[in-house]
Amino acid sequence: AITGLSGTNKLSSAGDFTAGVANLTSQLIFTGTVGTGTFTFTPQSGTAVTSGSVQINSGAATHMMITGSASQNAGEAQTITIRAVDASHNTATGYAGTKSLTFSGA
Repeated sequence: AITGLSGTNKLSSAGDFTAGVANLTSQLIFTGTVGTGTFTFTPQSGTAVTSGSVQINSGAATHMMITGSASQNAGEAQTITIRAVDASHNTATGYAGTKSLTFSGA
């Protein structure tokens, strides 16, 4: 099995491999932060093997995240940041859509 995966196929049975090779194109789902990392395969018997370095990229945008101060004083400026993020809150760098933003208050 390979740790750090989600979904239905975690490469936990012999049927996940053909001639000793697993096709990870549609079966590998990683949830976590973007960046560079490795995968470690631990067989039921034998020695664990760690992959070379792999780049984990963000997924498709699932929602917008707005950050800023929790309070605002009248007449004072505040900086907010709006990001399109994936399900794991990583910035979805490929997002090119538009959204509208409305402010309201007392």
